[in-house]
Amino acid sequence: MKRRLHRDNPDSLELLLDTLCNVFGGIILIACLLAMLNRPKPSNDPASQASDREAGILLEKKIEMARAELDGLQKRRSELQRENDPSLLPLFQELQALKRTAELKRQEIAQQDELAAKKAEERLRDSSTEMARLREQAQAAELKFGLVNKDTEAARQKHAALEKKLADLQLELESVADLKVEKLRLPKERQIDRPPAPIIVRYGQIFPVYDAEGKPSPSVAHIRTPDGHFTALPSAGFGFMPARDAKRLRAFLPTYVGRNGYLTLYVYPDSFDAMRELKRLIFELGLDYGMDLYEEHRVLVFSAQGAKPKPL
Repeated sequence: MKRRLHRDNPDSLELLLDTLCNVFGGIILIACLLAMLNRPKPSNDPASQASDREAGILLEKKIEMARAELDGLQKRRSELQRENDPSLLPLFQELQALKRTAELKRQEIAQQDELAAKKAEERLRDSSTEMARLREQAQAAELKFGLVNKDTEAARQKHAALEKKLADLQLELESVADLKVEKLRLPKERQIDRPPAPIIVRYGQIFPVYDAEGKPSPSVAHIRTPDGHFTALPSAGFGFMPARDAKRLRAFLPTYVGRNGYLTLYVYPDSFDAMRELKRLIFELGLDYGMDLYEEHRVLVFSAQGAKPKPL
């Protein structure tokens, strides 16, 4: 189906030609009016009449030239209005391409503006979210700092209280230090020539050096020397426990002492409690005993000519 160029292309040169035709028509009309208004009155002078004729001829020629130019413009207008003008087709194609390019650019600019607005809105929203998160973290840090300050103050107060308590305990320790010392009054030794029955009180236990038959006790190692002496070394864990073996000790001690003997106790510093329990049993059985106190690392050496504690 054929289409008219002036319908599909309202921005073509048709509007320009219409405008030019109207302008030239108006110019011609104004020129005619001026010619009529400025035309001099008829005169009887032949010279003036001749000049008037020449002016009229010149004006007519100008009018004819204007009319010819108007006809040319109208002819050009009609040519432009013809369909499928090969000379105008590239111009129309270029114009359409420019319009499409302008529309694409306008759409791209609009999309870019919309995308920039969205990004700006997202950055603003992210910034608001980040600020809120940072504000929450700051509040949490302030709260934690307050709790740390409270804990620090509580620890400081507790430390001060402990220091005061330690000072009080030191004063109390100094005041009761003398009460920790156990004072013993030993009875007067008796000069009795009786066979001894040695017992080592060490490691919190009681170690008879011999058994009831007079043989070396298995709980005490006898290390003999060539001159007839021997070193007695008790084995920890193999002796009598005063509380646990009280019944066995009651049966063993009288047999161990014999009819004429007496107990000789060799007590080390780590066994004072065991020594008290043993003394209680000795008092119950009515036995005689003698006692010597030894230092922690002192070794017991027995011999036939050695000294022994005298009975108390």
